[in-house]
Amino acid sequence: MPVPRRHTETIASDREILLAIVFACPVTYYILSIILKNSQVPLLVSIFILCNMLSRTKVFTSLIEKAEPHLTKLLQVTDVSNLSSMLNDSIPPPTTTVNRSRFDSLSETSKVELLAAIKSLQSYSTNSKKNNERHKKLFKMMTWRQQKLCEDVGYLKRLDKIDTSISKNQVLLKDIATQAMETYQLSFRDFELLKSTNKNNNSSSNYRVIEALGHYIRDWCPEGESELQFLVDNVVTQLNESIAVEDRHKTMVVVPGSGLGRIAHAIAELGSSSSNDKFGSVQAVEYSGLMHVCNSYMYNNSTDKSDKAKSYELYPYIHTSSNITEAKSQFRSIKLNTGGQQPENLVLNHDDFRYFEAVDASKYENVVVVSVFFMDTAENIVEYFDAIETLTKPTSKNNIKNGYWINIGPLKYGSAAQAELTADELTKLRKSMGWRDVNCVTTIDKPKQYGENGLVGYITDKQSLWQGYYGLNIWNSKRKENKS
Repeated sequence: MPVPRRHTETIASDREILLAIVFACPVTYYILSIILKNSQVPLLVSIFILCNMLSRTKVFTSLIEKAEPHLTKLLQVTDVSNLSSMLNDSIPPPTTTVNRSRFDSLSETSKVELLAAIKSLQSYSTNSKKNNERHKKLFKMMTWRQQKLCEDVGYLKRLDKIDTSISKNQVLLKDIATQAMETYQLSFRDFELLKSTNKNNNSSSNYRVIEALGHYIRDWCPEGESELQFLVDNVVTQLNESIAVEDRHKTMVVVPGSGLGRIAHAIAELGSSSSNDKFGSVQAVEYSGLMHVCNSYMYNNSTDKSDKAKSYELYPYIHTSSNITEAKSQFRSIKLNTGGQQPENLVLNHDDFRYFEAVDASKYENVVVVSVFFMDTAENIVEYFDAIETLTKPTSKNNIKNGYWINIGPLKYGSAAQAELTADELTKLRKSMGWRDVNCVTTIDKPKQYGENGLVGYITDKQSLWQGYYGLNIWNSKRKENKS
């Protein structure tokens, strides 16, 4: 007896469906593209039609039937109610209480800074390519003729190459984020803290990530020596004038706003293998979670020792097309080597300098604060003065015999500075707060002795039509209470 046909369940042959797809999708896309210019709707509608019709084929139905038993078995094994927590815990929970305690001991502000830094590092490629995509969309607003003229000279190819270079930069940034997660034994659940706070921080902006790439060049690559070496040499000279070599082991040096860490590293390396020739402690203090994890990665303290030393190819000049003379200048690559040895006397602190307290500070008779490109970052500059005084002032309540302060940097205050003091006013303020200047100078007053005409570059591209240079305010001061 023949099986009755039920037209509501009739399924067309796969061949007929495929023929319908071949006809319907291009026609739909073409017609909608004419009606809706510069829109994603035609593509989305065509994809919807394609997926919908493919799901009606016998081949697709057969695959689902074969997969159904396996899916059922999986659901029986897996508690679906725990699926969300399983995804959130894809990074394993802490395996050691020591590392985890590093994160738990941070203030809430520092935790937010650190977590925001990791997310920013992970999102660099997405955010940067999104900005590049904006340039492509703006380009499409030009007429066909105008687009063709620009395309013929290589503009679109250059935008595509920027995307490729962004992906190469992401390799380093991803590794930094991964090590930070490992160092602080973080899981995805920790990032819920970012959702529960509305506080602004220094590490959530993609601009800051781009800036960090520039600091890698400035601090750790030969291409940055022209900017950094002058600062290092000046700091070392001032330190030698203040602290005798034989007293270094009795001295703690604090470097606030240490950034990517080259200044603190250079100070820690001073001296020979003899312990008395080296400073007893060099405390690098950095508030920015982003700068802190980037600095830490230079020493790549990974548990995987085979993965310690790495070399990266960076493209730091791709993030702007302004003031570029030629494409090959924009796509210059810089080699960065990580995995160096961290000096034993160097401590990296992720902390707000205004409230910083060094561990074992009582062991040292001399304390030197070295502030480099730091003072003008203050919203309240007197708070910086107070913090430096607390660290260096000899009193009956501490073991300090001598306190010193070495500074070198510009006076480019931020937009929220509560007091924008001149170099002369800062000199008067130091005196009123118990400091006695051993020397004090602004480099533009003695251009032949300092840098290039008294000016020093700051992560500036020397092949750009725009370059940034600063005159510097330098002083070496000591506390009036000093014993020597």
